[in-house]
Amino acid sequence: MATSSKKITDIIFPKDLPNSLFILLIIACLLLGLSYLRHDTGLQGWLHVFENWLLMLLIIPTATATVALPFKYRDPSLELKQMYYLGMFVAFLFTLAKLRYWR
Repeated sequence: MATSSKKITDIIFPKDLPNSLFILLIIACLLLGLSYLRHDTGLQGWLHVFENWLLMLLIIPTATATVALPFKYRDPSLELKQMYYLGMFVAFLFTLAKLRYWR
């Protein structure tokens, strides 16, 4: 009986790149999302935080990976996990710019 013992990090993170970079990116996105508590400290502030977390950790990365699907069809060696984390990095940069310029 063959058992496949895969670690959760092998499933979540792309191979051939250090996992600590992706962990730091996720932590940075979570901490940057907490900056929206400056608008309001009550329930409305936490709704802003959750909205920003959804935007940075789910919506923009998923859209980036979806746009990369035709490239995956053309080049099977492309990892969609890398495109997902690229989208997360783009969302991180967008949020930094938004905090800087949109007051």
